[in-house]
Amino acid sequence: MTDILTRISLVAVAFAALVSCADTKDNSTDMEEMVLERWMQTNRPDIPKVDDGLYYKIYPAGTPAQKVELQESKSWVYTTSLGKNLEGDYFFNMYPAIARRLGTYKASTHFVPEITRYYSGNSDLTDGVYRALAHMNIGDSLELYCSSRYAFGTNGSSTPSVEGFAGNVTIPSSTPVYRALRLDNISDDPAEISRREVIEYATQKLGKLASDSLKDGLYLKITQSVSGGENVKEDDDVDIYYVGRYIDGKVFDTNIKSVAQESGIYESTKSYSALNFNGSSFVDGFKEAILNMKQGEKATVVFSYRWGYGISGSNSDGVYIRPFDSLVFDIEIEE
Repeated sequence: MTDILTRISLVAVAFAALVSCADTKDNSTDMEEMVLERWMQTNRPDIPKVDDGLYYKIYPAGTPAQKVELQESKSWVYTTSLGKNLEGDYFFNMYPAIARRLGTYKASTHFVPEITRYYSGNSDLTDGVYRALAHMNIGDSLELYCSSRYAFGTNGSSTPSVEGFAGNVTIPSSTPVYRALRLDNISDDPAEISRREVIEYATQKLGKLASDSLKDGLYLKITQSVSGGENVKEDDDVDIYYVGRYIDGKVFDTNIKSVAQESGIYESTKSYSALNFNGSSFVDGFKEAILNMKQGEKATVVFSYRWGYGISGSNSDGVYIRPFDSLVFDIEIEE
């Protein structure tokens, strides 16, 4: 993928000259695509023209192709990508090394493939990428240039919803763009992927048997036990400390100051104090773990998406949890 990105030769002066030759009063798609075609002939003649305003080239993975047929509205695609304007400025980026260079890197960002449903009209894909994906295999990479008709139309593109994926510019209306993309995976059943990775985590990291689930898709391991006493009840007034992790181990949230500092997600405006169970809201998997613990105990719980943020995921307070993400929590209930 790095080789593909470094091959880009973008000549901003040439593009500006072509634009100045056009009637500045004519902002039609035809004019935009005519200018783009001349730019492609000058700068990227190696990228085939697929349609008016759409140019792309697919680079095979280099390993035996894993072919999976995409099904409209059923398949989910896992992709890693970046986006630029024709001057070479980034409007989107999913690579930490590039983010550091741009000054947009955030330690809280989870730099993993995006998961989105494959269907025509999905704005997260754009029409150009949607068309190209139909001809790709898992592991393939893509270079794509397209007019706004296949990108962001007359609305343009603002800052991405995932703050850490932002570039250094936004895309104005009626502007052609460049996309580089890798197709990491395709699945018609991402729920099963979540279930399998939870079982793998439980058996390999927690020493559980696959049959030891507390609930389907949820495993709990008590790491510090307390003899006697009863489990916490929903109306109990107990204080909780926690560390939330993605399935790959990256910390995304905690109310322990030292852990936040060590993980690079410390925020000076956040209050790092115990959460009170009675009166706080939690995702189902977190709550289920607490109700199976006693005061003074510590535990680790891992659960699939259905006990977490479902098929929609969550994107708030700088934390991006993808659709179907499995989660892990280390929990301590104070005596």
